Amino acid sequence: MRYSRGDVVEFRVGSNEKHTGQVRFIEEDYNENILYVDSFGGWAYKIPEKRIISRITAKNPGTNSGRKRFAGNLSKSGKL
Repeated sequence: MRYSRGDVVEFRVGSNEKHTGQVRFIEEDYNENILYVDSFGGWAYKIPEKRIISRITAKNPGTNSGRKRFAGNLSKSGKL
């Protein structure tokens, strides 16, 4: 599976400890990719790609989709 910067992943540390964090940097090697992950627990980890369990998707994608950006200049009369 291909990962990119900013992806939120779940990964294994040690034999049975699981953490969740955000990918900050990817080092590509001829054998495997090494991911540098900032854990949400406050630690940073250097993880081989084979230790990644899954990519976490956003539960509420597009939460700002209902907002509209106002693009226009108001004149002194208040009309566009």
